[in-house]
Amino acid sequence: MSARVIVVGGGVAGLLAARRHARDGAEVTVLEAADRWGGRVSAHEVHGLLLDAGAESFATRSAAVADLARGLGLGGDLVAPTRRPAWVVSPDRAYALPITGWLGIPTRPLQPDVRRVIGWAAAVDAALERGRPLGDVADDATVGSLVRSRLGERVARMLVAPVLQGVYSRPLDELPLAAIDPTLPAQLRAAGSLTALAERRRALAPAGSAVLGVRGGIWRIAQALADAALADGVRLLGGTEAESVVRADGAWHVRAGGGTMTADTLVLATTAAVAGRLVPALDTAPEAAARRVALVTLVLDAPALDAAPRGTGVLATDGVTRAKALTHATAKWRWLREAADGLHVVRLSYALPDPDEDVAAHAVDDAARLLGVPLAPPQVRASRTVVWDDASPARVPDRAPLPGLELVGSAAGLSGLAAIVGAEQRPTPGQPARS
Repeated sequence: MSARVIVVGGGVAGLLAARRHARDGAEVTVLEAADRWGGRVSAHEVHGLLLDAGAESFATRSAAVADLARGLGLGGDLVAPTRRPAWVVSPDRAYALPITGWLGIPTRPLQPDVRRVIGWAAAVDAALERGRPLGDVADDATVGSLVRSRLGERVARMLVAPVLQGVYSRPLDELPLAAIDPTLPAQLRAAGSLTALAERRRALAPAGSAVLGVRGGIWRIAQALADAALADGVRLLGGTEAESVVRADGAWHVRAGGGTMTADTLVLATTAAVAGRLVPALDTAPEAAARRVALVTLVLDAPALDAAPRGTGVLATDGVTRAKALTHATAKWRWLREAADGLHVVRLSYALPDPDEDVAAHAVDDAARLLGVPLAPPQVRASRTVVWDDASPARVPDRAPLPGLELVGSAAGLSGLAAIVGAEQRPTPGQPARS
């Protein structure tokens, strides 16, 4: 009899795991509580435009996602964003981030675009970092401690913090370097300096843009994955929530859709909170709710934005707005600019510790402050708010913590398509990798 596998969660991680098991000959069922596939890589409609509800690009630090897209028939639709710098808006100034660098760490501190931000003195100090002895770097060293001690306060506050806090929703002093990539402390020790590490990491990235998108939205990757899973014989049950899970008699018993299904292997492709509810023996992070993020999309009739005054996106610092970041999507993606037919699409990101807060009420004022142009509510043609829980999950020490149990995606502490697809190519020990 074929092995039976139940995957809880129909996002990219769950669909990838489902295909892997199906190709190994298992009988696979995917349970997804929502009525659409893709999770944080899904679509929603705003003013007649089909837009990404979650992620809208993927990192190209490896070729994993691009290769996946090509394998799904989307290679011809991979697109690079418009080449404009991101901006930072603080309470007292607005400035463009240097184009060269890695995680905000400048590889050429004396370049004019770096000096314009941090000044001559700080740039010279940062340029001398390569020659300073590195000393001991603990595996749990934080980004804040390393950058401040090696490159100075201005580099940390004005270049690195805006980039990383927008991604990880944590202060630099609470963000371990290993949380970005578990191998980074060892890579730093091998490189001998932060500047050299940044240079090496940039050199390892594929040529071209640091991120790519898909014409029409990267939700198309998830939809193509769902179609491919069906072709591989996977049973997809949308609108079906896993209500409870019991381990008994060497198998997993999952109650869902008014009945109980039994599996030899259970794959959890959910948030840590849902995984912990279904399998209480898991040690889930209690602070996950504090990493809840709300994305507010506005479709604007705003000719003042035609010139993209703040490039393709803005990072906010020091509480200058309730939003922590903004993406000017029609300035970033040519295909969307053409589809919007003269309107502008902007998306604001908010940390949302209180799920009842109406962050959309701040969106127009925040967008005006970050973009540096006057905007008024009558210019909003449509808006949509989406809330994602556990936006920056904590990595788990073991992705197979119990017999017959796999954790993938957010449940494994992974965020971002590059990390999720890359991990599937390096699966849990004992399982074959898939291209």
